[in-house]
Amino acid sequence: MKKVLAFLVLFLLVGCEQKFDLDANGKLAMQYLLDEGYTIKSYDGNYVYNVSKQDLVRQPHYYMWGVQSVSPDPYIGKDVIQERFTVKNHPLSKLYGPIAVSVFIYNGEVIGGTSFPAEGGMVGAPHSLDGKTLEEVIGQNDTQKWWKEWEEKYSKNSDHK
Repeated sequence: MKKVLAFLVLFLLVGCEQKFDLDANGKLAMQYLLDEGYTIKSYDGNYVYNVSKQDLVRQPHYYMWGVQSVSPDPYIGKDVIQERFTVKNHPLSKLYGPIAVSVFIYNGEVIGGTSFPAEGGMVGAPHSLDGKTLEEVIGQNDTQKWWKEWEEKYSKNSDHK
């Protein structure tokens, strides 16, 4: 009986260890999330996203970039990799339970990301990787003013590259 019980405990411990088949970007993103104190529930794949000025004035792209601490300018015309995970212990977890995060990576470096409730998909705008709203990131409640400035900067008629 003791052998069976010991085997069961060992089986459960080994079975609970999560292994993900990740490339270098996936490993970088996962380590970043672990360093932030999040618990990884699942790896949900990756997506290569070419940043364009046209997208920056469309939903959800302007929200995705609006909640970043970096400007999208250096990445226009370039591929940004989004590594996607579902996590626990995130600032939004108390409100929504498991959280879906996308870690943005460019040239082997984490440059930002988004977060939103894992269940039910994105409702409203995404949050920053650490759970902040657009208003919190831009430091103002007047998102209309922010949007007007953003649109002027990134509309295809602007001189901004």
